[in-house]
Amino acid sequence: MHLRAATCLAALFIAACASVPAPAPLPRLAAAPADFEVSGRLAVRQGDRSDIAKLRWTRKGLHDSWIIASPLGNEVARLESGADGATLVRVGAPSESAESFRALTERVLGVPLDPDEMAGWLHGVAASGAGDWKVSVDQTQRAGNVDLAKRITATRGEMVVRLIVDEYRALGE
Repeated sequence: MHLRAATCLAALFIAACASVPAPAPLPRLAAAPADFEVSGRLAVRQGDRSDIAKLRWTRKGLHDSWIIASPLGNEVARLESGADGATLVRVGAPSESAESFRALTERVLGVPLDPDEMAGWLHGVAASGAGDWKVSVDQTQRAGNVDLAKRITATRGEMVVRLIVDEYRALGE
């Protein structure tokens, strides 16, 4: 019995000493890029309903791709949008389409999320163009000449959306 306890304690000690990889350093930006990739966490709360997920958001030109994963990292959904509309593919469910990303997220999540608005929030344009959202950039991080949002809270009525940015990468730079 003592040997088992000692083995467990040794394993816990070794695990505690293991190093956690540092996040990728932020790019040195002269201006907010049009194309980027963000990895982080997204929380959506509306009334008694609350959802938390990992998010990888890639923006290239008119195309946005959101890969949504469970808190443990399993991919559960993929939202793709472009000039022709938006499509949602969920694990084990038929795909759904809508005329826009905003319309699709409103139908599926009950919260109309617009990636153009959210890109503005991410790049510090929260005060202007927030529409009917009340947006607060709770924490920023410096990337060259640009202040990027690290933590954003947006509220509209009883809806609350929080985005926490863990990693940010400019594309095409």
